Amino acid sequence: MEEKNVWTWSAMILGLAQHGFGKEGLELFLKMRESFSVFPNYVTFLGVLCACSHAGLVDEGFRYFHEMEHRHGIRPMAIHYGAMVDILGRAGNLEEAYNFLMDVPFRPDPILWRTLLSACSIHNANVSDGLVDKVRKKLLELEPRRSENFVIIANMYADAGMWETATNVRRTMRAGGLKKIGGESCIVLEGSIYHFFSGCCSKDDHESIKLLLDGLNLHMKMVSSPVISIACLSFIPLEDFATFD
Repeated sequence: MEEKNVWTWSAMILGLAQHGFGKEGLELFLKMRESFSVFPNYVTFLGVLCACSHAGLVDEGFRYFHEMEHRHGIRPMAIHYGAMVDILGRAGNLEEAYNFLMDVPFRPDPILWRTLLSACSIHNANVSDGLVDKVRKKLLELEPRRSENFVIIANMYADAGMWETATNVRRTMRAGGLKKIGGESCIVLEGSIYHFFSGCCSKDDHESIKLLLDGLNLHMKMVSSPVISIACLSFIPLEDFATFD
């Protein structure tokens, strides 16, 4: 790339970080600073903090977090505080992450508490521990109607072998009319994006998908048949598959 600006540098750093190449992202950030022609912005530092998180570099994360404001005059935003919670959470420093959240200069939003609760779940924190209970209460105070929060909590109890408590959490969800958000997947076909949601399919969509699957099933049967050559199959349009008996 002939011309590089802060956005191109930041996009590369963030992209590397989000795909697990934390150290490479930090190396790119150092190259950016050495160029002396481009200065980092808030997006750049978000990428840097994400890179530290994926690379497990807690001390470096704190150093860059403080450099934002004291060296570059960039006041940290909620997303930067969230990245710091993620850094500490991934490293298993759960108590430190909680104390960090309690000291932020604003009221922590649900995303920050959910990040910490997820970290507690990943590191198999004791659900009877005071920390987990405090985080759980904080999150449910802010988002008492979000099903995802109850799912995380129920799974934590289940992982701890507390099946009755996990069941009670699920019952609370159902009693409140809350449902787990279904999984989503998508495919790109002939330039169009098609979304599929778990447990959700309209009658029209169901029929068209069934036709396509029937066609693919027939295709596989024909390929496995010694009578019909594979070369012939390439001349059969996909939309004609369903016409075969």
